[in-house]
Amino acid sequence: MSDSPTDGTPRPAAPPKPAADRRAATPTPYPAGRNPKTAGPAHTSGTTHTSGAPRTGEAPRTADAPRATGTATAAPAAPAVATAPAVTPWARYALLYAFLFLMGAETFLLSPLLPTIASDLRVGTGGAAQVVTAYVLAYAVAAPLLGGVSDRFPRRVFIAGGALLFLVGNLLCARSGSLPELIAARALTGLGGAMAAPAMWAHLAETAAPHQRGRAVAGGVSCYALGQVLGVPLGGLLAEAVSWPWVFVAVAAGLVPLVPLIAWRLKGPRPARSGSPLSAFGVWRDRRVALPLLSTGLLQAGRLGAYTFVGTLFAYRFSFDTGQLGLLGLMVGAGSLTGSLASGRAIDRARARGLDENWLSAGCSVLFVAAAVTTLTSRHLTLALIALFVWFVAGGAFYTVQQTYLGGVRPDRRAGIVSWNGTLDHLGVALGTTLLGPWLLAGPAFVALTAGLGLAACALSVLAARSGTAYRSGRRRL
Repeated sequence: MSDSPTDGTPRPAAPPKPAADRRAATPTPYPAGRNPKTAGPAHTSGTTHTSGAPRTGEAPRTADAPRATGTATAAPAAPAVATAPAVTPWARYALLYAFLFLMGAETFLLSPLLPTIASDLRVGTGGAAQVVTAYVLAYAVAAPLLGGVSDRFPRRVFIAGGALLFLVGNLLCARSGSLPELIAARALTGLGGAMAAPAMWAHLAETAAPHQRGRAVAGGVSCYALGQVLGVPLGGLLAEAVSWPWVFVAVAAGLVPLVPLIAWRLKGPRPARSGSPLSAFGVWRDRRVALPLLSTGLLQAGRLGAYTFVGTLFAYRFSFDTGQLGLLGLMVGAGSLTGSLASGRAIDRARARGLDENWLSAGCSVLFVAAAVTTLTSRHLTLALIALFVWFVAGGAFYTVQQTYLGGVRPDRRAGIVSWNGTLDHLGVALGTTLLGPWLLAGPAFVALTAGLGLAACALSVLAARSGTAYRSGRRRL
């Protein structure tokens, strides 16, 4: 008998199928949810497949697996995400860590130089302090704009370009002969930092092996903190040995070998170049991003805003002189460094267990509140010093956790999101000093406001953790 359907020979009747098979063979409008107008070649095994039963050799669906319907629905295209690296490039990270160290040192080495700069440029100390404000404002305003743009280009373009601007800005600072020139040069330096820093944090987050991402970011935060710790004494020693312009020359000299090495050696995934260059502003619509960013601003307002007045408090309450206050600054920097280093492994362990990093941020906020209240109210020097150290251990750990989380929550917008974290960091300090300034130092209102800022940051971190859990379980669209 011929197999051709056109030979005119009637086919023998097929044996009757069991009821279950007859139900399974009932045709649907489109087999397995495939639309013949849009789908590729249809399944031609001779049996029409239904949307409810798995094909032969196919694993049964779980309760969480989506079922195909009779009408095809086009899923929104997700941004391309590079495969997670298996090995962390620690040798290349050394270039970024060195740059972050110089950024941290350059930011803090100006403090001991302000009286000398004011004298040489024949301005008041308040006028000389504008060079600090110029850097902070340029960074805070430019970082979100440049961060969104940098997500569309290879990271090394913005890192190397920012390092070059940072280098040129420091050379111009060294050659400044007037206060306006120095302010303009510091603004250019801040622009270089705003261009490079978000791209650096994004690079660390996307090129580290997933099980070492926390340690990779913690290494960067630690080097930045170490630069802050050593910036004040190094700046003072250089200013005494030579003169203040040579401090900026020294920073520029450290960047000279880094710029070409970063441009040559730094490698990473190429961005998808999707979305608008202003997409960094759109991330505020995502609760998983907006809540942690606000938490950063509030915690920094309490942590660094209150610390602005700690020197005055210790000088009044414990009769600290200038030298002792300098040692106090070193101890605070050591606390931040300790918190950053310790949090790296804690983050990696939490991620391995499926714990949202925002829970760690909430815990750090509570620890900060307890330590800050103890520091501000204690009349015992030893207890106050221990509490102040813990205060900055908690702060260093908090910032590291935030940088790690925000660098990974939206892989398509890493630099844009991290740039906002830096901006909220600076704005938080300004907010804290403004809110705490009018109140009696270490008085009930001062202490309550400091604690309130920390607790508000904790509450936002808890909400962020719950939002992240809801998003991952599919219960909420963010």
